[in-house]
Amino acid sequence: MEHRLMITFRSPFSKTRIDPKPAVPTDILEQHPWHWDPQETDHNDANGFVGNVDFDWQALADWSVDFCNRDLKPQKWWRFDYEEDAIYHANENVNNMPIKEQAFLAYKNNTHSPDNSCYFKIANEEFAEWEAPLRELFPQLRKDKLGISLFLQPPGHTMYSHVDTYSSFIRRTGDARADYSKLRRYMIFVTPWDFGQFFHHGNHVLQPWRAGDCWDVQPGVYHGSANCGLTPKMTIHWSGELVD
Repeated sequence: MEHRLMITFRSPFSKTRIDPKPAVPTDILEQHPWHWDPQETDHNDANGFVGNVDFDWQALADWSVDFCNRDLKPQKWWRFDYEEDAIYHANENVNNMPIKEQAFLAYKNNTHSPDNSCYFKIANEEFAEWEAPLRELFPQLRKDKLGISLFLQPPGHTMYSHVDTYSSFIRRTGDARADYSKLRRYMIFVTPWDFGQFFHHGNHVLQPWRAGDCWDVQPGVYHGSANCGLTPKMTIHWSGELVD
């Protein structure tokens, strides 16, 4: 029997390139200028590589998979609510967060959807016995405002390209707004690269990576990820303010 896919996209495709830059908060653009040219080849987008960090990444990866397998419901996804004209990160309306305009660009009148944007998240005290040693890896970040999150991206899902606005940091700390001159995010790959896994940092594609490879995700640089392979992709992120 013939099977017909009963999906119709809500919006027509654009014949012209959609420029993401206008959706980025002005203070980020001013404090952290970047080339914003997808055809640029003379760039420094690979300069964020810090090195390989020694840690028992395999044990952490095994523990994290067990954690996610307890309940196979992802904690995070993105969706646009057309009735409310609102963007949701899981069940939280983020219209009042600085990520709003970038998320609108991806999810309103576009084909990013909850069906392709899911990921599992382990954060802070959820790490249990892993939290303390993980917090010690980046002494250059203030301990009182440090957040640690591990993302498991299942096969078939993406994280739309964006510039970090530290919305989770704002929610966690209660700060009225972020001081982008002081904020920093470090990312480590928990598992080695496998076929179909993708992460771009500006015009630089990071693959192939090793478990423990660390990147300083440069403020103001457009980046995103996807997993079109067969193995979950795992990264862990340290976000916070630099020590004065």
